[in-house]
Formats: sequence, structure tokens, C-alpha cells
Amino acid sequence: RHVEGASHMAEGYTRAKAGNIGVCIGTSGPAGTDMITGLYSAIADSIPILCITGQAPTAVLHKEDFQAVDISSIAKPVTKAATTVLEAAQVPGVFQQAFHLMRTGRPGPVLIDLPIDVQLTEIEFDPELYEPIPVHKPAASRKQIERAVQMLNASERPVLVAGGGIINADASELLVEFAELTGVPVIPTLMGWGILPDDHELNAGMVGLQTSHRYGNANFLESDFVLGI
Repeated sequence: RHVEGASHMAEGYTRAKAGNIGVCIGTSGPAGTDMITGLYSAIADSIPILCITGQAPTAVLHKEDFQAVDISSIAKPVTKAATTVLEAAQVPGVFQQAFHLMRTGRPGPVLIDLPIDVQLTEIEFDPELYEPIPVHKPAASRKQIERAVQMLNASERPVLVAGGGIINADASELLVEFAELTGVPVIPTLMGWGILPDDHELNAGMVGLQTSHRYGNANFLESDFVLGI
């Protein structure tokens, strides 16, 4: 029953299923600072979560009121965006932009700080007029794909380095299908572990310093072509 734990729970909820967005809500002041570790974990691993904090009334934000912490400034280095909403009419647009930012490009967390007077203000909002902002998802061009395939076919010891983005995109089955079609060994990153079964014949083990999978590092170092996905 701790706000830092709640922020990690939000991250876990996002990780549990593609398309999930974990949300963590806390009070003003210390609740926001307690969320920082969870926000840092989420942005480091490209996990979209939404943290919502309470705040002192807008009129006393800069007068050292009870638990009036400038949490948006504190959280900015560990989020894609952190903002304190000063006008109630801005709330729908801020949340719309938050869900857009969390999932656009490299995913990551967003923090929205709501002063108590903003929370208590009634506004007119027609959900029928609400439209999500389209999410931008980077994609390789056909020319880039053809070039990668050419390099793959020309190599003698290729490997696929599979990252966490594959899990986030719910594309693990496609990765396994591609690996089996080409016969190329797969080296999952720490974030990508679980993309294919541990006992799969093409699983070459994890790569990096924080692993005991010696064959993952050996295959990586001896390869002549690395395709990162």
C-alpha cells in the first residue's frame, strides 16, 4: 500500500498484455515523488504508463502550501511529458495528448498533475466529439527492408537481436515465424526475453554483461551480420 508500488503495478499492467495502459493515481506532494522510481523504470524500458497526482489549489502553488510540490518539474526528466493543469477546460485535451504521447514513437510514461480546484470544477464535455489523436508508429520503407534482406542473404553467420518492442507490439509469433523461415539464430535482449521459448532450437541465449548465457555473447561476437528488431 505504497504509491511507489502502485507505479510499478501500473507498469506491470501495461506489460501484461499488448494494448494495456497502466494508470496510477496518488495524492499531492509525497505521492508524486514516490512515483519517480516507477516512472524512471517505465521510461528506461519504454513502457507507457499514466501517473496522475493531486495538487494544492492553483492560487497557492508557489506559496509553500501543504504538500505543494512542483512535481511536473521533478518528473520531466523521467517522463515523455509532465504537466500541471491550471485550467479545468484544458483537462480533456491534456489527457488526449497524454495517451497520444505515451504510445507514439518510443513509448513511455506521462504524468498529469491536477490542482484540487481544477478537479472540483465542472466543465462541459461531449464525449461524442472526442477523437483520439492518431499514434505514429515508425515503419521501415520497402527499400530499407529489401536492403536488409539482401545483407541477410549475403551473410554467413547472421543473428537476429530481438528487443522488447516485439513484445510491446504483440509480434512474438511473427518473429518466431521469421526466424524459422530463415533459420537465423535469435538473441533476445533482456527486455525481449520470452519472445521465443527457452528451449527453441534457434534461441541462442541472451547477450550482454548481465547474463550468464555465454553462447549468446559468443554467437553475437562471431556473427558477420546483426539484424536488430
